[in-house]
Amino acid sequence: MALIGAAGCKKNHAPDAPDVSGPGLAEPGATLTFAVTTTDPDGDSVAYWIDWGDNTTPAWSPNQPSGEDYDVTHVYADSGAYYIRAKARDAAQAESQWSDSVRVSVGYRPPNMPFAPTGPKACTTTVWYDFKTRTTHPMGDSVAFQFYWGDTFGDWGPMVASGRTFTAPHVFDTFGMYKIAVRARDAHGFESGWSDSLRVRVGALHSPPGAPQNLTIAAATDSTVLISWTAPSGLYPDKYTVAFRQTGYDTFEKVGETTATSFVHNPAGGTGDYRVTAVYDDTAQYAALETPTTVPVWNSGTVVPELNGTEPVGYGWDRTTGQYTMYDMTVVDSAPKVDLYVTDFAQGSSGPDYYLASPFDAPTDPGGGIPAADWHITEYAYLDSAATENDPLPSYERSRYVDRRVIGPLIPILIACHTEDGYFALVNATEVDTVGGTATIETWFQLVPNLRLIQHY
Repeated sequence: MALIGAAGCKKNHAPDAPDVSGPGLAEPGATLTFAVTTTDPDGDSVAYWIDWGDNTTPAWSPNQPSGEDYDVTHVYADSGAYYIRAKARDAAQAESQWSDSVRVSVGYRPPNMPFAPTGPKACTTTVWYDFKTRTTHPMGDSVAFQFYWGDTFGDWGPMVASGRTFTAPHVFDTFGMYKIAVRARDAHGFESGWSDSLRVRVGALHSPPGAPQNLTIAAATDSTVLISWTAPSGLYPDKYTVAFRQTGYDTFEKVGETTATSFVHNPAGGTGDYRVTAVYDDTAQYAALETPTTVPVWNSGTVVPELNGTEPVGYGWDRTTGQYTMYDMTVVDSAPKVDLYVTDFAQGSSGPDYYLASPFDAPTDPGGGIPAADWHITEYAYLDSAATENDPLPSYERSRYVDRRVIGPLIPILIACHTEDGYFALVNATEVDTVGGTATIETWFQLVPNLRLIQHY
């Protein structure tokens, strides 16, 4: 009987050494999730003892089913390199061997070095050119970019998502050879190294023989584009091809061909650059040097004082560059330059509501102090509820566009602008401060008159 009883005993086996998996990089204070798993040869439930590699006192976890992941969280308060390991124990108190150690590096990381800028390698002065770059962040954080233009440093741009392409416009003032580079910075202030450079020659450009001349664009309708040019002197191309490079894309795509010296393109709400090429016998092709664009000009967030605030309070766009300037509205000479101002239509600046307002209304604004003059009429419209900031702005209708629209304190808010001379713009009111008497706005200005396309990324 003793032999039979001994043969019936079942030997307990310790669990296998666990596997530990989780993030290898983290920021201080972040809640990290790790998965621990093992199997018990006898199918017993198991508990885990986790050594986090810091000063945390471990404790056995509740029992978990054999073979199933056990998710557990941990927070590292300080930067450093930590090694995590775990062991398992079954219901009979048999313990496994330690797992292999898993390394976690905790600390802030700078963005990765951006890709070398891309853009035209031959430019001339007084013309705006677009240059692009992108990078990723090890932690997936958003980044801002700063360009070095070969002789000056550009401003830091807005934050964009990790991996997203960023476009910076630039105009060169003098002839020469320039090396353009870019770096990135995250919200913690950590900066990448400078990228590889792009060499750009800036000088006098000369059209090749047989190329279309004097390429221009205008609005055919408020959402279609008329591209016009003159024929090469003394030459007769078989046809012209028209190509379009939409905002957010790197290459030109053919959108049509014609034997005339103009073409109407429907970009389906998009903006971008145009190129026209003269074709001879389907073999010789000469592209115009000009690549006119419908991409709106971006003006970064600007603090605009309310009418009763410190001058200057008038905001106006340059019709050649699209860049804004602030003007003193107590000066009559500012009248033809101001496109909008911010007001609460009351004395003082306490609100409760702030408006974008037509300069034409300023002389009668209860805030006072604005002289009678030939001030511009600018009108505003809210976007449709389903519209995004890249959709075409609403068509200009007097029933929809009015001389004032509330921008705060409910923010952010997007408002379409239509100026007296037919230009469209988009205003993003990002902050209204009735205590400080200011509103912060960023804008996109469409340089093509009467065109309501505003796509900018």
